[in-house]
Amino acid sequence: MALTQLSRLAMVLLLLFAGLWGIHTAVLLQTAKRYRTEEAYRNLIIITHVIASEIQAHGREASTDPVFLQKLAKQYGASRISILDREGHLLMDTADRDRIGSSNPLRGTTPSQFRRILEGGNLITVSGSGPSETHVLSYFIPIQNPAPGGVGVVRVDLELRPLEAGGAAATTTLLLKVAGVTIIVVMVFYSARIAIRSRRPSAEAGGQSGETAAMIVTFHGLVRQLKEKEVELEQLRTRAEERAADIESYNENILQSVASGVITFNPEHVITTFNHAAERILGQSRSAAVGKTCEEVFGAQGSVVHLLDQALIHQATITRQELELTRPNPGQSSPQRIWVGISTSLLRDRQNEVIGTTFVFTDLTEIKGLQEQVELKRRLTVLGEMSAGIAHEFRNYMGSVMGFTKLLSKKLPPSGADPDTGQEMVASIMRELTAMNQLIEQLLSFGRHDELHLEPVALEPLIRRLLDQLLVQIKGVKPHLEIAIPIDLPEMRMDEVLMRQAIGNLLQNAMDAMPQGGNLGIRAVILDHNPDSGFGNRRHRKELSLEIRDAGIGIPKDKLDKIFLPFFTTKEKGTGMGLALVHKIVLSHGGRIEVSSEEGRGTTFHILLPLTEVA
Repeated sequence: MALTQLSRLAMVLLLLFAGLWGIHTAVLLQTAKRYRTEEAYRNLIIITHVIASEIQAHGREASTDPVFLQKLAKQYGASRISILDREGHLLMDTADRDRIGSSNPLRGTTPSQFRRILEGGNLITVSGSGPSETHVLSYFIPIQNPAPGGVGVVRVDLELRPLEAGGAAATTTLLLKVAGVTIIVVMVFYSARIAIRSRRPSAEAGGQSGETAAMIVTFHGLVRQLKEKEVELEQLRTRAEERAADIESYNENILQSVASGVITFNPEHVITTFNHAAERILGQSRSAAVGKTCEEVFGAQGSVVHLLDQALIHQATITRQELELTRPNPGQSSPQRIWVGISTSLLRDRQNEVIGTTFVFTDLTEIKGLQEQVELKRRLTVLGEMSAGIAHEFRNYMGSVMGFTKLLSKKLPPSGADPDTGQEMVASIMRELTAMNQLIEQLLSFGRHDELHLEPVALEPLIRRLLDQLLVQIKGVKPHLEIAIPIDLPEMRMDEVLMRQAIGNLLQNAMDAMPQGGNLGIRAVILDHNPDSGFGNRRHRKELSLEIRDAGIGIPKDKLDKIFLPFFTTKEKGTGMGLALVHKIVLSHGGRIEVSSEEGRGTTFHILLPLTEVA
């Protein structure tokens, strides 16, 4: 009787062990499933914003060239990219199953959901419900009119294979195995009891040792089978962990290889992700940013903090907002100003709870600079045409005045020993008229569209000749020259006469700013712009940088943005046309000119010209 109770207790314990083992297995697989799914959601949100940035940056090409979208899909691991207009009609798609103009990509969404997307929201949908089916996550976000016709929404799909889609099949299989083991335990137990009972009359001589031996054999057999199943469970758990690690590594590789900066914040404003592009654009290292708050990295009152508050507090989605930021400027006391275009999106878990926000941004500094150069060039062109018209009128009037002045000089007696004949006054008039004529020539030169006569020019000899001519004219203390021009600097194709005028003007200004002498630095270097690899980046290019630096009185900060305007000058005697002509000459060569200055410490001009080496 005692053995029967013992066998029943052993049976209960075995069943309890099998049940706990099954529960542990289910919890383990569900945890792995949730982790993989959240990683997939996070990955989809990030690559969608990166793809949207690429589409907006390429405008018309994105909405007309399917190859462009296919390259994006391949690069970022998306199974499908669709662009829809504000009516929900398909404009471009990497999949061939929907015709252009249809609204099939919106299948599974409601009109109200689509309206919320257009108003700045976002939407994730999931298709495929069977445990063995491939699930598809689709993410919809708005984009701002990158092409004529008005593009409204981009959809990006990400496929999840059955294991990633939830592990339901694996969970079901393992639970069936556990149930099978349990059934086997029960069958073996009762088979043993039947066998023992049928042999009980012949076993009376041996007492109850036969039943005990059978129970021991049965128990060891069950333990052996449970250990085998435990090994299978461990193998499945290891595969799940490896798969989760592979997904995390894949997502991290995508994150670090994209050309756009990506930063993620948790609800406490702490930075959790900071990719390589963010390091390059913002000039901050990943190790110095991750784990710190937005306020610590960007400043408590910064525009980035305001944008983050909008996203987390008001749950607003921002599409392509332009912000002016600063980043460290090596070798300079003041930071460098940069422009970035930022899009934000909320990070949500499977329960749709907000767990953070994502910032995806691109560097717009060069584009902004080009826009400013184009606008300034347009304004200078208009001003030049107006100045040329005025100069022609002045020249006509001045010709009459000069003619009458010469006639007056002939009418008056020679000065001789008598200074009161009036000839001195006539000479003064002629000097002023000559100065006015020079100003008129400058105005005409500023308004004239000169054709460039490009020829090979060696920069170092050109600068040396200019310095020799200018230094001879200085009667006081001459500046100390610091010249750093590589001997292997290639010849450049440029208009030597015009470039000589531009560089000579800057050198003359530098010497005028140091009447008591000082250091005059001249440095030339080739800048090799080779952006990080990635689809849609700017092309590889080279520039010649010519730096002219003085240690003079400097230019007040409130006047720096005016120095290239005609007639503006900080000198007591000056026409204000010199730097305007320098700017025009540099622009005509496809370059740009930049200036930095500190009062009491000096001024530095940078001429940047596209490198067109002589073959």
